[in-house]
Amino acid sequence: MNDVDLDEALAAFRADVPEMTEDAFLLGKVRLEAATEPCPEPLPEPTPLTVRTEVLNIQRRCRPSMRRRLVPWLTAAAAVLIAVGTTVALRSNDHQPAAGRLEVNKTYPKAPQRPARIPSATRGAPLPPVSVVYNAAGELTASDLPQQPGQYLTMGRYEWGMPGMVRGDIRGAMDMDSEGFWEEWVPADRSGVWRLVRDVDTRRANTREQDEPQWPTMVSGLSYQEGTFEAPKGEYFPPTQGTWTDPTEQFIAGLPRDPRELYTRLAADAAETPDPPGVAVQLAGSLLNRPVPADVRRAIYQALSYHPWVRVSTDARTRDGRAAVSLTVDNLESTRSVVLLIDPANGLLIGTREIRMVADHPDSPAGTVASETTTHWAVVDGLGK
Repeated sequence: MNDVDLDEALAAFRADVPEMTEDAFLLGKVRLEAATEPCPEPLPEPTPLTVRTEVLNIQRRCRPSMRRRLVPWLTAAAAVLIAVGTTVALRSNDHQPAAGRLEVNKTYPKAPQRPARIPSATRGAPLPPVSVVYNAAGELTASDLPQQPGQYLTMGRYEWGMPGMVRGDIRGAMDMDSEGFWEEWVPADRSGVWRLVRDVDTRRANTREQDEPQWPTMVSGLSYQEGTFEAPKGEYFPPTQGTWTDPTEQFIAGLPRDPRELYTRLAADAAETPDPPGVAVQLAGSLLNRPVPADVRRAIYQALSYHPWVRVSTDARTRDGRAAVSLTVDNLESTRSVVLLIDPANGLLIGTREIRMVADHPDSPAGTVASETTTHWAVVDGLGK
């Protein structure tokens, strides 16, 4: 048998497998890198802020245990050098903050011209109706971490320059100098009791506002901004109506899994905002920040592939140096490039970034990071471990 005979004999072997594309190759490469690269060396943690609780009248410290167990939440030596001063400032290494360059090599249809923002308009130009796939977001895979009865899915999110937010409820002004964390334990039975440990800014003591109620879900702490909370289904601050930023079990169940329908839903829910194309991605990111199942995450990525102004990069990194696929859109109202950082191995959101499209002031030029998060997911055998 010669080479020609051998080629003909093997021609039908795995004929149903599609040809390798450039995007599939790049995503496979970054998944392999993510699975084989060593964890960055931990950096020393700062001395935790000590504050006095009003409920238990004992000394309470920021929780260092999970921080030591997780990859460090402070800067790790990675792809970029991050400088933190009175404002968070680092230069992006995974995309151009305001330009629309193509970041993958596969050829996609040319996106339509994005309408310019109308100054002072309360409602911007909507997303166009769903049509064709414009980017490689839909090639991201999604899977759930194996979780047995009695085990807890944990999420440790560390935040720099974020507004005060508890389960989607934004309160207070943006503090660009803030450093906060959100640690959560989610039971395998999602109707069981969840736990949240939250501090919007570890460097400042939070006090109870005059009109703030006594939360029945609070186990200990000072206020909604700093404390430990426990509640069935994770509804720490009822009543919970169910939104993209504050999802309930019913809200998630009601989302379409068909990508085209989900894109249409995102477009409709963002339509009444000053910049619907940017807000649609931010809504998707808010949901990805919660422990939502793999089928929802997969549908979100496929829906975002129809977004004409989402940019995809396969060579991104989180603040602590983990390989990621970035999905980026410009919010023309806030003049921020919104970046979602996705773990290519399982489709979990492992970080976010907002990058200045224009200079805020001389110390915060265009291209520097205005706010940032890193998120770590794991499965543990007990609540609070």
